[in-house]
Amino acid sequence: MKKMRYIYVVLITVMSISLNAQDAHLSQFDAIRVKLNPAETGMFQDADFRAGTQYRNQWGSMATKYSTSALAYDMPIGKSGAAQSRWGVGGYMINDDAAKAYNVFSFVVGGAYQITTPNDKYLISVGLQAGMIYKNIKDNYLVFDNQWSDGAFDSDMPTGENFSNDYKIMPEVVLGVYYRGIDKTKKLNPYAGLSFFHITNPTESFMGMKQSKLPLRYQLNVGTKYKINDKVTLDPGVFAQYQRNVYEINAGLRGYYRFNEILKLNAGGYYRINDAAIILLGLSYKNIDFNMTYDINTSSLKQYTNGKGAFEFSLVFRGTMKKVFNSLL
Repeated sequence: MKKMRYIYVVLITVMSISLNAQDAHLSQFDAIRVKLNPAETGMFQDADFRAGTQYRNQWGSMATKYSTSALAYDMPIGKSGAAQSRWGVGGYMINDDAAKAYNVFSFVVGGAYQITTPNDKYLISVGLQAGMIYKNIKDNYLVFDNQWSDGAFDSDMPTGENFSNDYKIMPEVVLGVYYRGIDKTKKLNPYAGLSFFHITNPTESFMGMKQSKLPLRYQLNVGTKYKINDKVTLDPGVFAQYQRNVYEINAGLRGYYRFNEILKLNAGGYYRINDAAIILLGLSYKNIDFNMTYDINTSSLKQYTNGKGAFEFSLVFRGTMKKVFNSLL
């Protein structure tokens, strides 16, 4: 039974490589803003820099787990005293490990520019990122139909497959635009972001097939911050992405409760259509944000996972250079 579970996961991996070419997804899609949309790079004024990490572990109940990890850093530039910055720079790296058989590593850097002035009641920014995507496949972890013999798979038998390369390096270019209401006198401040990944549409085939291109991914997030009072804020929102003929839609609500100036609790839930219910719980203390999510599988895969989904956490730190230097002295 354990062997069959492993084979099942491998088959899912091969299908995702050859058919859908989907990027990794994260339940905390907005935890690391520079990864969500390049137009949000450095678009903050309450700190000198922002650093974050994120980790996701899923399908461990079936066989070899799928894991995704990310690191990011961004900062405003040109900020001097009380003068606000309209430029931001930063980047991120993300590693997606699919059952040890297939791995994707991305590294990009970029910048953003705030089109609106600091005196406006809303923020509009644009951003651009560029970098690379490294994909590799370990065929010794895969099994193929030619290796099926006498009711079992024999890994010593020839696969009948011919991989021209076991890795691929591709350029990555991402564009984004972002809008956010910043009027503190209003209870309602909407936001919306649109970004485009894989602008160059690079070739991604391991089989030497020139017609196999990495498809463009469209990503949209919309919502609004609704301030009920000085302690409670609600944040309903929708996150959607589309790549080739595959789509993903997350919709839900998050609530924030501020105990005092340094401590804030947030909790909520999202539903990823035809896939999972997501429970979120987080805490902000001073300049540190920590969030955890758990996915409850609702798709047809739940009969193999016993309803178990994915565990994910994120940690984001906002700091000032002065405090960093003082801590080093």
